[in-house]
Amino acid sequence: MPLADRRLASRFEIVGKSWGTLETLEPLRVRNLSREGMLLESATPLAVGSVHVFQVVDGTVTARIRAAVRHVSSARQAGGGHRYLTGLEFLSLDAEAAAGIERMLREHPAPLNASGA
Repeated sequence: MPLADRRLASRFEIVGKSWGTLETLEPLRVRNLSREGMLLESATPLAVGSVHVFQVVDGTVTARIRAAVRHVSSARQAGGGHRYLTGLEFLSLDAEAAAGIERMLREHPAPLNASGA
């Protein structure tokens, strides 16, 4: 069955600047964690200076954290793919998020508390 012709749908021209919001769910690997921020590994880079809300899940505890991107570097993988290391600074932590980070640092000191963030 052929796909419908999408050109039949209405389109609107946007003149000037337009702002929007995109929310996506992508699991990210936490490479380094501290009380002030974290280093993430991802498939796509984030813009330096941009502010994002992250949902951090540890067991049954979920915390939402606002963080600003401070630096991004590219890391090649053995298979030729690219990954990005993104350094984030926490902007606001509620009591539950701060307690969750403290618990993660106590329970996983070696892999999450390594130097070099």
